[in-house]
Amino acid sequence: MYAEVVLSKVTPRLDKIYHYRIPKSLAGKIQVGHQVLIPFGKRKTLGYVVGLLKTSDIPGIKEIEELISEKTFFGAAALKLAKWIADYYLCFFVSALRTVMPPGAGTRGRLIFNKPAETKTGLQYKIKKGLTLTGPQRSALELIQGSLRDRTAETLLLHGITGSGKTEVYLQAIATALENKLGSIVLVPEISLTPQLIRRFQDRFQDHIAILHSDRTIKQRDQEWLRILTGEARVILGTRSAIFAPVTNLGLVVLDEEYEQTYKQEKSPRYHAREVAQQLGATVILGSATPSIETFYKAQNGEYRLATLPERIDRVPLPPVEIIDLREEKDRLLSRKLRGEISETLSRGEKVILFMNRRGYFTSAICKDCGYVLKCPNCQVALVYHSQDKLMRCGHCDFTSEANLICPNCQNSTIGFLGIGTQRIESEVAEVYPQARIVRLDRDALTKRGSTEQIFAAFSEGEANVLIGTQLVTKGLDVAEVTLVGVVSADTTLNLPDFRAAERTFQQLTQVAGRAGRRHLPGKVLIQTYNPEHYAIRHAATHNYEGFYKEELEYRQALFYPPFSQLINLVVLSRQESEAQSTAKVIAESLKGLTVLGPAPAPLSKLRGQFRYQILLKGEKIEPLQQAVKEGLKKLEPAKSVRIQVDVDPLNLL
Repeated sequence: MYAEVVLSKVTPRLDKIYHYRIPKSLAGKIQVGHQVLIPFGKRKTLGYVVGLLKTSDIPGIKEIEELISEKTFFGAAALKLAKWIADYYLCFFVSALRTVMPPGAGTRGRLIFNKPAETKTGLQYKIKKGLTLTGPQRSALELIQGSLRDRTAETLLLHGITGSGKTEVYLQAIATALENKLGSIVLVPEISLTPQLIRRFQDRFQDHIAILHSDRTIKQRDQEWLRILTGEARVILGTRSAIFAPVTNLGLVVLDEEYEQTYKQEKSPRYHAREVAQQLGATVILGSATPSIETFYKAQNGEYRLATLPERIDRVPLPPVEIIDLREEKDRLLSRKLRGEISETLSRGEKVILFMNRRGYFTSAICKDCGYVLKCPNCQVALVYHSQDKLMRCGHCDFTSEANLICPNCQNSTIGFLGIGTQRIESEVAEVYPQARIVRLDRDALTKRGSTEQIFAAFSEGEANVLIGTQLVTKGLDVAEVTLVGVVSADTTLNLPDFRAAERTFQQLTQVAGRAGRRHLPGKVLIQTYNPEHYAIRHAATHNYEGFYKEELEYRQALFYPPFSQLINLVVLSRQESEAQSTAKVIAESLKGLTVLGPAPAPLSKLRGQFRYQILLKGEKIEPLQQAVKEGLKKLEPAKSVRIQVDVDPLNLL
């Protein structure tokens, strides 16, 4: 017998399947999914068994030396999924394999579980009765139940405005899946959202849920993985990687706020959880008030089924939105109107959310004499001043320096600070409103495990009455006493050099506006902007998704961007700019006959010490682009110091 083995560590030239003879001492013991020790050249290395053969005609086959893992790390279904990921996203096969393995499975000799994962039979799942549904909720649930009953493995878009009861539809759909002995996976875009959902899920399904996300320890994730394998947990709640949970008889996958970028992995393999979900043979629900343009386009054209929730629960109205033109405000962080509304809201004993999608105190430091901007030496992006530690900090590589007021370019002491961040807003609110009890939610505030839950709890339970934060505050927060939402600057994402900038601005504004007036108290939203006429801001102010969609679609069609095309983004990196530039030029020349943009310096032209050149491919179908990239890279012989990142269906072009 022979084994097909992939190496645990590969290069482009070593990314292939190798044949090894199975010694008599291991006959019958080695299975697909085992980790083995193999001779390779003059060294020994680890590999994973991905197939078994009775014969092999390859000459000079060596023997497997040792069976390393006690248990298999993946089965036939996971192996099939890994092959699809490797082929579609153009990544190493072993990188795709690691995504489908249990937590920490790559460590040599590590025992994943302390006991055999024997399936538990005859388990009874206690399900608490759900809430009474509205008419649109019932219609949406019936669509999902029909799909589960018929096992059609179709994708449904649940397009519901903020506060329309999408979560209740998810819960009752999961109950239907359980009644039909089917498992479910529910994905949320941020770890910060899971504590709120966990309470609702535990209340409905008791102990039969498993929680999977990166904020849990390896041991905790191991324990949950075992509960899923044995069937003790049939409902899995987690972030992106939970899509790989080993659920038997999976029937339903839910992606809540499906438009979120966090569902796309930014490191190889650069998979999107939505596309992976659609390979699992389950009914897939994509839920959002602001679905991605591509998703809504597919729903409009019949590729996905569409269910709509057009009203909030109990017909609570969406909050009125007022646009504040910052061009009429002079040297004010918070406009006069917003200051007055904060004062009135706090005096009534109600709560305020202030949204600013930028961390720090000042967002750049510039010399008033020569115009020099203090930048990170590794990333060539502006350093941000953080008041807590009085340091200039890079948001990409965490480089820090003293906040020196002497310009390093002209040596004059004329460095000035520009822009605003969450820390500066916090400082101003604390100064102006002594009655404000403030919590801040951004990456700087999340210093330890559980920080997010503590911040949300302080705000929800009344310990704090003002929440200031970045995009974390736009999602899923449901607090009855929030009656005022203030967007300090709507222009941060609008000015990014990315064709999705308008879409992301509209989504953020609509989502954060939806945090106001969700229960018995009426809400109000104020949006401060220097671009009040922009269609993303105009339509966000009227909660008009379809109006925004129509204008955005015209722009996308004119420039041949998704959903009218598919993209592959190639980024060439090197510490030597000349190497990155020349390699990118060679790659671009090999792609003649395709629509190619570049090569050109990436918008973030230097990141963590690496110069970055970018090539963007466009085409109506993805397969010709994938094939061209495969063939082009196969012929390429770049310098050892050059790396090439391939991103199929990219969401981030910075």
